[in-house]
Amino acid sequence: MLFRILGPIELHTPAAVHQLGAGKPATVLATLLQQPNAWVTVDQLAEATWPGAAMPASASANLKTYVWQLRRLLPDLDGAGRIDRRADAYRLRVAPGEVDADRARSLGASALAAPPPARLPLLREALSLWRGRPYCGVEPAASAALALTELRLELSEQLAEVQLELGDHTNAVGTLREVTSEAPLREPAWALLVRALTAAGQRTEALLAARRAAEILRSELGVTPGPVLAAASHSLAPPLTDVSPRRELPRDVRLIGRAPEIAHIRRAATAPAPLVLLTGPPGIGKTALAVHAAHQLAPNFPDGQFFVHMRQPAGALLDRLLRGLGLSLLRIPPDLDERASLWRSSVAGRRILLVLDDALTRDQVWPLLPATPGSLTLVTARSLAGHLDGATRIPLHPLSPTAAKSLYAAASATHPNPAGIAAGRGNPGALLLAATAPAMQRRAAV
Repeated sequence: MLFRILGPIELHTPAAVHQLGAGKPATVLATLLQQPNAWVTVDQLAEATWPGAAMPASASANLKTYVWQLRRLLPDLDGAGRIDRRADAYRLRVAPGEVDADRARSLGASALAAPPPARLPLLREALSLWRGRPYCGVEPAASAALALTELRLELSEQLAEVQLELGDHTNAVGTLREVTSEAPLREPAWALLVRALTAAGQRTEALLAARRAAEILRSELGVTPGPVLAAASHSLAPPLTDVSPRRELPRDVRLIGRAPEIAHIRRAATAPAPLVLLTGPPGIGKTALAVHAAHQLAPNFPDGQFFVHMRQPAGALLDRLLRGLGLSLLRIPPDLDERASLWRSSVAGRRILLVLDDALTRDQVWPLLPATPGSLTLVTARSLAGHLDGATRIPLHPLSPTAAKSLYAAASATHPNPAGIAAGRGNPGALLLAATAPAMQRRAAV
């Protein structure tokens, strides 16, 4: 091999090894090597040699100098010089097998036609020809370098597949981890890695690799895994029926003065596909009421109780709910409508209780709602933007004076400084606000 381009450009002549580095003679040689035995115009050579810069008036003369320097280094071919010239172009004459990239392609092709034991040394020899990034330092050859990098990755995948066939799982895993680290969007490499890890008995690592691949494909390309990766990962994902029902409700609280609202929620929960919307200002006790009512009703919904803070986009919320059902990332589609459809399909026929806390808009809530009878959804919101069709709306108001006194007394019995109790999410009725609001209203009226 005379021309070495799978790394920094080198010429291996009978007399010596010439390292051309990243200078302009190397650029001229790289440009000629991309079209071996073909005429390359002076304009093409000049554009490659001075990319993005003002071309000097002496460009043509300089090119002649660089070609002369290369001719001095290159041995003759068939008794004649290597670089031919005509009025407006140059041609580099290359014999078969003189370029290391061609040798790598030939070895790869031979490996495809050979049985697995014979493929292994051919692929290893081909991969050994790379010494770094192809055409290293010659930026005008960047597109050609990408193609040769792609060739190396394909050869590495072939090598890992042979290693896997021969039972060399450890080396197959090592080969594929290098590929997926360098080129994380290569789905075939991820599929092979999942297979190799599974064959090596590393089931947990295989599942993590499959999930990592799905995350990358979704975030970078907006796609779900294709059939090859999905097939390799299918046996790793736990079946939905094997997942224990979720029990996500926060700790229950003691409520005072909300009996009418609880009775209203209980009546609404008997509808075929109940949807209850609790509204009110911050600190009124919406979350506490929803959690308390959910705990009372939970025995009626044995297939799961979910509690979701709604301060995320609908897509992220659906992702979280689907994973709560036991679906792996591999099975969750990237499209919002498809995720919503999968969620509705997954809970169809099930009896689940869903608490959606602190919702902002109808569009955020709507994709999360079960569509079939048997499930209850409780939504809390300060003021929901948009109308929720079929929802039972229950507005929360400050407690009555009697209930407020009882609540304040209960707080006094359990807290040395009830006035310092903060009104917040999960607080039983937002003690301070609920207890003092009636008195504040009377004072304002005076």
